[in-house]
Amino acid sequence: MSELLVELFSEEVPAGLQEPSIKRFEFMILNNFKEVGLNFTKSEVYWSPMRLTLFVEGLGLKSEDIEINKRGPRFDANSAAINGFANGLKVHTKDLIVEETEKGKFYFYKNLKKGIKSELVIEDAIKNIIVSFPWNKSMRWGSNNLKWIRPLHNILCIFGGKPLKFKIENIESDSLTYGHRYLAPKPLRILNKEDYKKKLLNAKVLVNPQERKDTILALGKKLTKKIGLHFDPSDNLLEEVCNIVEYPFLFIGSFNEEFLSLPEKVLELTMIKQQKYFPLYDKNGSLSKKFLGVSNIPVENNLQIISGNERVLKARLSDARFFFDNDIRKGLDQLSENLKNIIFHRSLGSMEEKVTRITSIISKYSESFNAKSKLSLIAAKFCKADLCSELVYEMPELQGSIGSIYASAIKLPNEVSIAIKEQYSPLGPSDKCPSIAEAAVLSFSDKLDSLVGFIAMDMKATGSKDPFGLRRSCLGIIRILLEKNVRVSIIDVINDSYDSYEKQNIKLKLSKSETQKYTVEFVYDRLRVFLKDQGLSQSAAQAIFGVSKFEDIVDDVSKINALSKFMEDPKGNDFLSILKRVRRILSIEEKKDNILITPKPVEALLEQKEEIVLYKSYVKYSNKTQLLLESEEYIKAMEIFSEIVLELENFFENVKVNIDNEDIRKNRLRLLSMIRSSFLDFADFSLIEAENEGK
Repeated sequence: MSELLVELFSEEVPAGLQEPSIKRFEFMILNNFKEVGLNFTKSEVYWSPMRLTLFVEGLGLKSEDIEINKRGPRFDANSAAINGFANGLKVHTKDLIVEETEKGKFYFYKNLKKGIKSELVIEDAIKNIIVSFPWNKSMRWGSNNLKWIRPLHNILCIFGGKPLKFKIENIESDSLTYGHRYLAPKPLRILNKEDYKKKLLNAKVLVNPQERKDTILALGKKLTKKIGLHFDPSDNLLEEVCNIVEYPFLFIGSFNEEFLSLPEKVLELTMIKQQKYFPLYDKNGSLSKKFLGVSNIPVENNLQIISGNERVLKARLSDARFFFDNDIRKGLDQLSENLKNIIFHRSLGSMEEKVTRITSIISKYSESFNAKSKLSLIAAKFCKADLCSELVYEMPELQGSIGSIYASAIKLPNEVSIAIKEQYSPLGPSDKCPSIAEAAVLSFSDKLDSLVGFIAMDMKATGSKDPFGLRRSCLGIIRILLEKNVRVSIIDVINDSYDSYEKQNIKLKLSKSETQKYTVEFVYDRLRVFLKDQGLSQSAAQAIFGVSKFEDIVDDVSKINALSKFMEDPKGNDFLSILKRVRRILSIEEKKDNILITPKPVEALLEQKEEIVLYKSYVKYSNKTQLLLESEEYIKAMEIFSEIVLELENFFENVKVNIDNEDIRKNRLRLLSMIRSSFLDFADFSLIEAENEGK
């Protein structure tokens, strides 16, 4: 068993492409090994800005022999089919044999493909993958025809402790690599994996990204502890910074205290997004004027690096100050006037028109959210104004946040500022929902407007394609309704939203009824996924959705929760089983007679003791059950009505339903229909069994 080491050394690969690229390379090369029968035990990948590295351990010295046994067309097939089969395998028709099978005579191609030396397999795989690697964007350089994300300078390839030599264009593979570009650029002769790591470390390269990350964290905490500040970087920034240096050297810089008067979000974004600096905080959690930077070369005794970074940050913050002051001077009213010039979507009008539609929904439904209508409408009026601001133009990530700050600057009520800030929440499954009612109704209205508009334009999300983020918007709608316990008819809101588009003379592709149908289906499909992710019983969901009117999401989920909990109780399971039996019998008889059996038995036709007792038990429990269902006390309703289980069991054990006397037969079926009707609008219990059987 031998070890393979491959390093692709190039100019700096963009930080976000390093990990996916080497993992793609690993997948392609290992897949190639599997196809040709070259066995291995494990693999691992490392990366840095200038190198993508793959280790494969436990490789055999040659690939396994592969027995080929391919069945082709029938013996009496036309020549085109036979030739096509042979051509597909890159063999001649005379290499095919005919064999008798249970289904007749067929052409076969049989052969034993002998294993080949691992060196040849590896060389062939690397050459093919490098030449055809699927970069989204690539470049040619010099006289090369080879395309790569950045100019590829060197290929290190060692197998079994020896260099594996081959050539791609004018690049020859060898056992050489290079150290840190500035600190140790000389070539290094590599023997194996351990030698590779050791020599690169001595040459100021940490090829393992986790080690670079750990180094930044350890040194960062050590440096900031000395100055009494807090360093707690986000994973995203830490990941990005560790992929822009081959060896991290840390420094503390600072900016003028006067910039602290800018909103904290602006300062953080300027440092993080534009400069890749780590903001630092004091013990109270307030942003400090100091920041942590990471350099690719030593900073100690090199004050120019620190002062240079500080100058760049000062220029960035000065720009931010200029944009901020300009926006404040204009104010939200003036900024809002420009919304007519910003297109929401070419088929769905401008942002000004979107705000009008959002306002229309809020005016009708703010009360359902327990939101103050006046404040909600003010928030709607200004919610998109910051899209016209200079600061958001420069830093789009600030939308919502900066609008909230501008609202506070003109002394708008706190609820308005919060609503503007939280209008996009939740951004994803792990994000929080809006914290106040005014923000909730604004976010809901915004998301619903987008959902209805794009579906009405027949731009639904399909498969893996969701260019307008409709699934995310839909999940946000569901979460807001559930977490805020908002009882609105989703059908009514969809229709009202559609009407608001029509009032603006926006030409929609789908009719109102089609839009309502597809939007409700889309919402409830996402609800099913959401409930599954929450661990709720899919059987219970099936049963509730089997009779749902698909209007009140909160009520439907409340029923699913109640049924799920009831199903966990043995008593509940017994009750549901016997109700399913009732439904099954009635379904069979209704199909046989081609009628719907009404729940109106004639008391005078009840003969046997068991059916009389069952009828009286129903009368005893049904009124209480119906009152509990109407008051949405679903578990109590099922618990009360489950007392009828014993009487039902006695009925099934002692009373024959299908007898010759047609009047008595129909009456007994009506008695069972009466039992069924008690929960007819609550759930279709037969679907619980159907789902379980499907499993």
